[in-house]
Amino acid sequence: MARAKTFSLGDTYDGILSDLVRNGRFGTETEAVRAGIRMLADHELKMQVLRKDIQAADAEIEAGLGKEYATGAEFLKDVMNES
Repeated sequence: MARAKTFSLGDTYDGILSDLVRNGRFGTETEAVRAGIRMLADHELKMQVLRKDIQAADAEIEAGLGKEYATGAEFLKDVMNES
């Protein structure tokens, strides 16, 4: 069972939260906070995937599997052809 949390947002964020409810975007401040936490959790998951992909790419480069480009235009052409 969830327990009540007590925290201070500060004037700026408290005002934003109040406006979100007052303008009808959310029914309660709790709904707005939950939506914000869901967005943060989604962002964190995306960042974990990105970090994993970067580590894999770094490992490929270290293994000599990277590809060098003479110009940015060549790189862009290669990237656009992959689509």
